[in-house]
Amino acid sequence: MGTPSVGIKSFHLDTMNFRYENSYFLGSYMHRKPVLFLDFDRTLFDTDQFYAWLGEDRFGRILGLMGGSIEAPDFSVYLYPDTLAFLKTARKTHRLVLLTYAINTMLQRRKVRDSGIIPLLDDVIISSRDKGIEAKEYLARIGDPGWEHAFIDDAPKNISEMKAVNPDIITLRIERVPLSADAFHGLIHEPDVVVKDLNEVLQHLLKE
Repeated sequence: MGTPSVGIKSFHLDTMNFRYENSYFLGSYMHRKPVLFLDFDRTLFDTDQFYAWLGEDRFGRILGLMGGSIEAPDFSVYLYPDTLAFLKTARKTHRLVLLTYAINTMLQRRKVRDSGIIPLLDDVIISSRDKGIEAKEYLARIGDPGWEHAFIDDAPKNISEMKAVNPDIITLRIERVPLSADAFHGLIHEPDVVVKDLNEVLQHLLKE
């Protein structure tokens, strides 16, 4: 795919990854804010409530949802109560990049799009690859000016992988729901900060 026109948001879709990038800023000097990489599920979006809506036959319901035989829910109701206010405030000081892992990329696109948060984001990356690698490649694409970037995720594994590839990125693990001991097994890197909600994240970011 050729270089998109300046000022046009572009979609990049292959068999594994999906990107929604504002090409107006890529490679320019107008985006000079630190990047805040944001997880989606259990960080911005209450995935457990969505799973409750799907019910026991989760796979069958997803097929029906994507095929159109089941009416889609209002995905915006699954955003955590602090999500929208956080995004509106954080975007004033940070470049907001949604970085979310998904096996079912099409379902994840639907969840993200219909949640209504895309207008508050600079870029969206939906990928089945290591988030640390995706973040490193993203920073290379925009011409990283050396800001102190940050990453928020609920999964200890993702935090560890991010820190392994990008040791200078500030990592914040959000603990919306309690995790089992297995979630921490064999990890090399700990988060820089552990928070309970996005209000605590904002307090930390404003300190920087």
